[in-house]
Amino acid sequence: MHELFVDLETFSPVNLTKSGVYPYAEHPDFDILLFGYSINGAPVQVVDLASGEALPGEVVEALVDPYVTKWAFNAAFERVCLSAWLHRHHPKLLAGRRFLDPGQWRCTMVWSAYLGLPMSLEHVATVLNLPVQKDAAGRKLITQFCTPTKPSVLNHGATRNPPSSDPAGWEAFTAYNRRDVEVELAIHERLAAVPMPEAEWDTYALDQQINDTGILLDTTLVDNAVACDRQHRAATLARAQELTGLENPNSPIQLKEWLSAHGCHMTSLTKTEVATALETATGDVREALELRGELAKSSVKKYEAMQHVAGADGRGRGFLQFYGAGRTGRFAGRLVQVQNLPRNYLPDLAQARSLVRGGLFDAVEMLYESVPDTLSQLIRTAFIPTSGHRFVVADFSAIEARVIAWLAGETTTLNAFKEGKDLYCETASRMFGVPVEKHGINAELRQKGKIAVLACIAEGQLVLTDQGEVPIEQVTSSHKVWDGESFVAHEGLIYQGIRNVIEYQGLIATPDHLVWVQGQPEPIPFGQAAASGACLLQTGDCRHPIRVGEDHQRCPHSSQTPIQGVAIDRGQARVYDLRHAGDHHRYTVSGHLVHNCGYQGGVGALKAMGALQMGLAEHELQPLVDAWRAANPNIVDLWAQINAAAIDTISTRQPTRVGPLTFTVESGIFFIELPSGRRLAYVKPRLGENRFGGTSILYDGTSTGRKWGTLETYGGKLTENIVQAIARDLLVYGMHQVARAGHRIVMHVHDEIVVETTTASVDEICGLISTAPDWAAGLPLAADGYECSFYMKA
Repeated sequence: MHELFVDLETFSPVNLTKSGVYPYAEHPDFDILLFGYSINGAPVQVVDLASGEALPGEVVEALVDPYVTKWAFNAAFERVCLSAWLHRHHPKLLAGRRFLDPGQWRCTMVWSAYLGLPMSLEHVATVLNLPVQKDAAGRKLITQFCTPTKPSVLNHGATRNPPSSDPAGWEAFTAYNRRDVEVELAIHERLAAVPMPEAEWDTYALDQQINDTGILLDTTLVDNAVACDRQHRAATLARAQELTGLENPNSPIQLKEWLSAHGCHMTSLTKTEVATALETATGDVREALELRGELAKSSVKKYEAMQHVAGADGRGRGFLQFYGAGRTGRFAGRLVQVQNLPRNYLPDLAQARSLVRGGLFDAVEMLYESVPDTLSQLIRTAFIPTSGHRFVVADFSAIEARVIAWLAGETTTLNAFKEGKDLYCETASRMFGVPVEKHGINAELRQKGKIAVLACIAEGQLVLTDQGEVPIEQVTSSHKVWDGESFVAHEGLIYQGIRNVIEYQGLIATPDHLVWVQGQPEPIPFGQAAASGACLLQTGDCRHPIRVGEDHQRCPHSSQTPIQGVAIDRGQARVYDLRHAGDHHRYTVSGHLVHNCGYQGGVGALKAMGALQMGLAEHELQPLVDAWRAANPNIVDLWAQINAAAIDTISTRQPTRVGPLTFTVESGIFFIELPSGRRLAYVKPRLGENRFGGTSILYDGTSTGRKWGTLETYGGKLTENIVQAIARDLLVYGMHQVARAGHRIVMHVHDEIVVETTTASVDEICGLISTAPDWAAGLPLAADGYECSFYMKA
């Protein structure tokens, strides 16, 4: 036996979706019902463990045999479940180990993701058009046999349905299990021509080891945070009831009626509308609005998630999904979503933590302005090291900026990095004319230097051009854009990465992007406009020039007040901007006049960050932007080179190189080979013509709505994928270095790793992750870090 293909059907009273597989399999009532398997691709066998059948000895031995490779779709589930089962039925086979060795396992789901395919057995089979497809009847059968149920005559008063409760259904369930293994075998056979590199399987094993290790949760803090929130909400609701006399002041309808009766007329009670009303509200109305704001805050969802995932030993496991971001191969968060934790900025974080942990909720109410906000900032601190240990947290410094400079051959930027300069400090120092150090003088300006590159417009927003409305990502230098007075030329599209965006009055952009509003001669940040309920200036139909600063409206829906003052958080999106849009540096997006912010910190972004208020004159801003552009021309050129290489390779099916990147088409997949040797995959590549006559690069993939279909890309997007993918490979290399040195990684978040240790120093861990691999010769890496007794963002 060389390969064993496995699929399990299991029972546990634990909610798998909320808790993950580790608590699910740890529960005393967990059981394996059906064990479907194939040895070396032979016909599938199903062992009915629930009915008393025994697993063959050779199969049991194969589970721990290092010379037998175990395969499964989402192998983490099978491996963890079988670990629990072996400890119960064959404890000697796992003596000294809690979980089966992940190095002996391969995951067909991960392999599919590596090749740009869905991470669903059913969807992979459909996309590959396999001769055998997943049985659609499985969902009903899983609910029937694998989850708790109400006692009945058929299940003899128990809380689960045994096979005898429905013999025909159980027979169908057995067939379903057999079919799943057959589908897995068919996927394995179809993908055999394009294997995943062994180096990636090694990284998969490391990922599984980190998930198996988990991280200790301060369950006292977690439980008390939930209790603190419950007490605060109850007191807030009681005070709101007392103040308003309403039975349910949390009801928008009831509260709006009460507010209206007290002279405060509101069309909705969104966060933005409430914030706007608070600017002028007084007395009881003001307090009622403040109470409404407190009741609307949600700060304990992650604490509640921690309660679900905590194991018997207090550790949370399974927080990371290998290859969860299929386009780049980056890791994705699961369960508690550690990739999306609120930042902490309380100066007395330890004190706040101690008060909540100690149950001193009244003191928290008295000392902190907002209990929900305080609890949000304490979420990170719920992750703690094992007793007698400490955390060493290390993260890359400006990793993506370093990667793109290295990839594009920007020697000036690379030299600055080699000299040990911090990119954001350097940027902020040039912007504001003062020295900036990350943890020293003017440290608060570093974040402004970083944010100055972020102000931009979300993908898909329509820009008004002389050729009609064009999605911003498809605007080229051949388009002239409407600046409110005339059509003007610009210097091209800028891709600014993936950023947090909001929607307000039909425009989706970053909160920092400058926009014009009625009655104001100068633009203001988009987020400020939304928070204040300002009316975005609408530029009309291109036939009538406008005068900035006047109160006027030409767009028919500008009078629709319900859409004003309502900002919607749209999460993250790919964002763009235009360079030098005419003399006024502005253009029209979704009917609204916006500032062009330029590339990597343009004039508009500098204004948004307060450059003028900090002493810089208007005429000083553009030279700073121009100096950056002049120093980094290769980065701008890189997008065009990558776009051209992709088009050439897809059209000719011949390999193309751009620096250390190789573009190929193989087995119906467009591959971009990275310097590490790993490849990014785009399924069924082809060229098309967009509705504006340009060449578009098309491929099949999973959209943000999790549906499989045709997607479009181009040089800017491909560059983003490549840069993030290389950054991921560097993180992975660093993680291997740390693990090989004998250190215990318990978590990693974006470009940061968390090590639980008694001996390691910050310098040692930072040195390990900032050692460049051979394939990244000339790439100057740097890492910064700190020690802590609970996880935090320093």
